[in-house]
Amino acid sequence: MMDVFYSALAVLLVGLMMTGLFVLGALFMKASYRDAQEEARYDALRYEYYKVAGVQKPTDPRPYVPPRPVTPRRRAMLPGMSALDRLMREGKRGTLMWRAGDKQ
Repeated sequence: MMDVFYSALAVLLVGLMMTGLFVLGALFMKASYRDAQEEARYDALRYEYYKVAGVQKPTDPRPYVPPRPVTPRRRAMLPGMSALDRLMREGKRGTLMWRAGDKQ
């Protein structure tokens, strides 16, 4: 009777461990995919900037492109910053107004 209990417990624990490893792998792949997507977006913008700057041949001098920002823009320090960032990405203007009591 105890052998059945211990074997069922072992199967349950192995199943939970496998499920946990699968979830961790999925989260890691999601982060990797997001980073790759951001890198591809940055490369496309850099290529577009080269085109606008007049680079036509591989021997043409490359214009200066500032490096990628180190801190992600997703984390807003002040309330409303994410909405302002979204407006700026859409090419619109925006004003950020907040009171000291708005900050959490």
